Parts: sequence; structure tokens; C-alpha cells
Amino acid sequence: MKHTRHILRLTGTGPTRDKAFADAMARVRQAAGERTTGVCFRVEPVDLEVVEAVEHRWRERFLGLLFARTRSRFSLTLRIEVRVAALDLDAVDFTVREERLTPLQHALRMR
Repeated sequence: MKHTRHILRLTGTGPTRDKAFADAMARVRQAAGERTTGVCFRVEPVDLEVVEAVEHRWRERFLGLLFARTRSRFSLTLRIEVRVAALDLDAVDFTVREERLTPLQHALRMR
């Protein structure tokens, strides 16, 4: 098992502030896994900084004239430092157990 630290820059979008943040945080494990060799089994955020937070607002109308409403979409860019615990499966020694079946046992297991 080895521990590494990575600094990730992730972006999330959503119809609300909470969903934009949740979208960015949902990408943490995948981004940390791409930078780590082995199998990640723990990704722990150490530090979080908001780089950019933008609210996009626009006005739309039904058929161009009726029912005007203001819509908004939030975009959030985060700088996250994570500590990753990973296991290198190439370093694990697997024992081989070979099983020999009789033809009857083999036929019964083929279902």
C-alpha cells in the first residue's frame, strides 16, 4: 500500500449551487484514479479552494412572447488536494490452485 498526494482541478455544473458542487466532487475519485498507479481504495480530500464560481443567467419566453422566466445555471471550478491510498496488484503474490475434474464432474458443472 502506498500513499500519494495529488492536486486536481475539477469543474462541475448544475441548475443549483449544490448540484454544481456535487457534480465537481463526483469527479474526484475518477480523476485521482487516473493519476495513480494501482487500485485506489481511499481518496481523502485534504484541501479545497474555489478557483471560479459563475452563475449564468438568461431570460426565455414561450413562443418568443409569452410566459417570460429567468433561468440560471451554475458553474464551479475547484482546486482540490487529495491523499490517495492505493494498492499495487503487480506486487501481490497470488498462489495458483489448479483443480482437475473428472469428465462427469465437468459435464455436471457445464449446465
